[in-house]
Amino acid sequence: MLKFKQFIQERVLSIGINATHEANREIHRHEIHGILHKSYASIGGYGGLGSGSKEETDAIHSDISNSLIKATKREGKITAVHLYKDRHGRKMIAAGTDGSDQGKKDFVKTGLEDHGQKRSWGEVSGKMEHIAKKIGNPVIPNHMAAKLTGKEVKPHEDGEHYDRDIGGHSHTKLIIGHPKFKD
Repeated sequence: MLKFKQFIQERVLSIGINATHEANREIHRHEIHGILHKSYASIGGYGGLGSGSKEETDAIHSDISNSLIKATKREGKITAVHLYKDRHGRKMIAAGTDGSDQGKKDFVKTGLEDHGQKRSWGEVSGKMEHIAKKIGNPVIPNHMAAKLTGKEVKPHEDGEHYDRDIGGHSHTKLIIGHPKFKD
């Protein structure tokens, strides 16, 4: 049986947050890349850059190198991953799972922890929007989207959703979570 400290070290990696986990950025780089590539393939690829393109690969590796990463590791393999940037608090910029049932549970657990500690926010759509709402994340009014994202947006009449350009294509998004506002 694992001691609690061993259990935490085996299960939760806080790369970029916990200095002792930093080596895992390189150890699990290709796994994290694979998870993000697969997770974004059906929507035009990561960042709308085309699934499998060199541009997509470069963008994923850049974000792995320059982001805070919260990953769940089981039996030596990453099952779920969230990438964050420091923008109005901790902005989730990417997330995905290995596709397993356990990976999906680990993914939701990280979302629940973030919501419970009111420490992150993100732009979501599709399945991510459904999961974020189910977890109970607050929806941020769309009039705040341009300020939070630093991008040009076209608000929808529902007061929540907006459209913005990602990779040369218009995408409908919604902001959820707990951004930190500075006057």
